[in-house]
Amino acid sequence: MKIILVIALTLFTVPCKADMLGTASKYDRMHERSISFLGVNPRRISWCGAFLAFVAKRSSRQPPDNPNLARSWMKFGKPVFARSARRGDVVVIRSGRRFHVSLFDHFDQRRQYVYLFGGNQSNRVQLSRYRASSVVAVRR
Repeated sequence: MKIILVIALTLFTVPCKADMLGTASKYDRMHERSISFLGVNPRRISWCGAFLAFVAKRSSRQPPDNPNLARSWMKFGKPVFARSARRGDVVVIRSGRRFHVSLFDHFDQRRQYVYLFGGNQSNRVQLSRYRASSVVAVRR
């Protein structure tokens, strides 16, 4: 009985962080015309990092320094191998010289594409498909 009580007390004293994907999904399909709460101008800045910083703060997570730059998210949390990615992990992808940051949802069956949920994806918050080969970092 004492062991069960100790385990229960330990579980309840560990701080719980909110699920970032769950928090982000509340803004599903929101268009960039409605993101004034992020404090960025979507016509002048790629707002994927700003959206993720907003989600991280609402999920009791600390965004990296300069979170508006997608590349900054390569220092968020702890590194994870792409093959070990879990729903809600932060994913940084690269397309040419540009970077994009979003939250991992899933791979397709052949693992050729990765589905990410985030902001500034076709001018809105949504789930989008990217080539798995474009993933440069997965962070948890």
